[in-house]
Formats: sequence, structure tokens, C-alpha cells
Amino acid sequence: MDRLNKLFIIIAAVGIADAVYHGYDEITSYSAPGTNICNINNIFSCGTVFRSGYTTFPPHDGLSMWVYGVIWFPLMLGLGIWFAKDRGGINGVLMLPILMVGNIFTLYLWYLELGVIHAICPVCVSLYCLNYAMTAIAVVIALRQD
Repeated sequence: MDRLNKLFIIIAAVGIADAVYHGYDEITSYSAPGTNICNINNIFSCGTVFRSGYTTFPPHDGLSMWVYGVIWFPLMLGLGIWFAKDRGGINGVLMLPILMVGNIFTLYLWYLELGVIHAICPVCVSLYCLNYAMTAIAVVIALRQD
């Protein structure tokens, strides 16, 4: 397994931990010890985003957003491990469209945070960036496979 495959797997594992932390914060309504780390001010505040009412998808009636992260990153980890062990390495051409689903979803979340809520959740942004990093790795791997 080369470095890019290992890095993809590590990033997915970090995403799991980050998503679980985010879920814990929302479940405890940012009232548990250590959950104020994310509340820097009114603009950079997970709590402000959480209290906005836009924390479910579909909006106002759906599943809590953190659940998607808790599902997404284990899925990426599982696919990364499966490709690395059974296929000799991640198939960037196949993984790229899958990862783009996550990236398109983050565009919607950016819209909510910047355009509707007017606050940014630092933990959410860290999850977006982890997905962007996995996408970049998939692009490099796909370009190598051509």
C-alpha cells in the first residue's frame, strides 16, 4: 500500500473521530465539559449553528447532520481499506464521483452557514476539509491510473 492510500485511510479515520465528537456536542447541546472549544465567538460558533434550526437534512424534519458524518467517514474508511487490501490500491476513478457527492453536500452546508445562519461551525468546516483532502487524494490516484 503506497503513501496516498495510507493517507486516505488515516484521513477517513480522523473524520470518524471528528464526526463522533461533533455528534457528542450536538447530543449534549454544547453543554458537556470540553464542548465550548468550538464556540470562539458569535461568527465562529458551533453552538450558534446548532441553535439555528438548520441542523437536520432535509431541513427542519430530517436526520441530524452529524449522523451523515458518522455514516460517511466509516464508509470512506471501509472503501479505502477494501480497495487497498483487495484491489491493490484505491481506485481514484471510482472514488472520485462518490467523494463528489460529499463535496456537493458541503456546498449546501457552506450556503447555510454563510448565507442563512451567518455563522461558521469550526468542527463542521474541519469535516468538510477532511472530505476535500480525500477528494484531492482520489484525484491524484486517478491521474496516476491513466
